[in-house]
Amino acid sequence: MHGSDGTLLVEGGASPGHLASFVAELERQGRPPIVAIALTHWHWDHSFGSSALDVPVVAHELTARELAVQASYDWSDEALEERVRDGRELAFCADMIRVELPDRRNLRIVVPSELLRDRRAIDLGGIEAVAEHVGGDHAADSCVVHVPTDGTLFLGDCLYQRLHTPEPLLTVGGVRALVERIRRFDAGHAIEGHADRVDDRHGHRARLDELEQAADLVERHGRAALAAAGGDAELTELVGFLLVGEYGDVAA
Repeated sequence: MHGSDGTLLVEGGASPGHLASFVAELERQGRPPIVAIALTHWHWDHSFGSSALDVPVVAHELTARELAVQASYDWSDEALEERVRDGRELAFCADMIRVELPDRRNLRIVVPSELLRDRRAIDLGGIEAVAEHVGGDHAADSCVVHVPTDGTLFLGDCLYQRLHTPEPLLTVGGVRALVERIRRFDAGHAIEGHADRVDDRHGHRARLDELEQAADLVERHGRAALAAAGGDAELTELVGFLLVGEYGDVAA
């Protein structure tokens, strides 16, 4: 988003090339200069491109801590495979890293320098963007970026399941706490990190309602919640993630 004085990027992209192509399009459209990057969480596909720009990177303290760990790693194929074997990296992430970053000899992972614990406002000239920590099952450091003047809410991946586990999962407590936090934002438009759409107010509320409905089913029916979800594919998937988080599997 941008104001009269500058543009804020939400996420640094998966690689310097990825971010550079986006920046080139912004320049073509005559946007104000980029003044900062705000990261929603530490995962590689949101952060590894930040080195393409010489601007401050704003993020949660936990994001900076984890990216410092990532920056210390050897990124050769052999080292990446070793981290897959010992559980520090996901196999599908390793595959995508090889595609997005085939030559990692000079990979530079930027550790954020502008840190927040709860929230941080960024003045862009005439509008303010607010990065706020919300947490959640996907990543403990998850933040959203809200533009109060027009109600735009960048959610990152905070509503998604946790991936760095033997099986993807959600927890009832995590879903309920996160949905409560997210509902406090006046979101006229909501953008999720891996969605191919922008939700309007109605669509955003429906998304949060579905998460709460899945949590209700698991609390009410326990392991039988899958059957109670009926034939709704998205609701069934959410219930499955919650059953893994609460019971360790999805068996009815």
